[in-house]
Amino acid sequence: MAKSVLLSNGKFWATQTAAKAHFKAILNGLSDGERVKNISDQSDLAALLQEYDRDMPAESTKSGKGIAYFFRDRDKEHNGMTSCFYVYRIDDTSIDFSYIRAIEVASRRGNKK
Repeated sequence: MAKSVLLSNGKFWATQTAAKAHFKAILNGLSDGERVKNISDQSDLAALLQEYDRDMPAESTKSGKGIAYFFRDRDKEHNGMTSCFYVYRIDDTSIDFSYIRAIEVASRRGNKK
């Protein structure tokens, strides 16, 4: 059975594959170091990160004190061989996150409702 993904901003995908394709297209539409400027994309990323953070201990959430913006950059944990999303927080810190893992978390949560 396909696992659907529903985000708090109302976005819905019937399958994880469709959700992953959506976020991959956003990522691939950016260059390293480039901010996400599209309002709809920002909303989708914020809602996805919100779902991801619900599974994290409060002191280690990806959104931290709050989200300033999202951007694409090299994944430092994998020797810079791939690019990924980063969240830049309002406290002037940033951290990467896996949209794939976040989608899997969101899908598990959505299928429990």
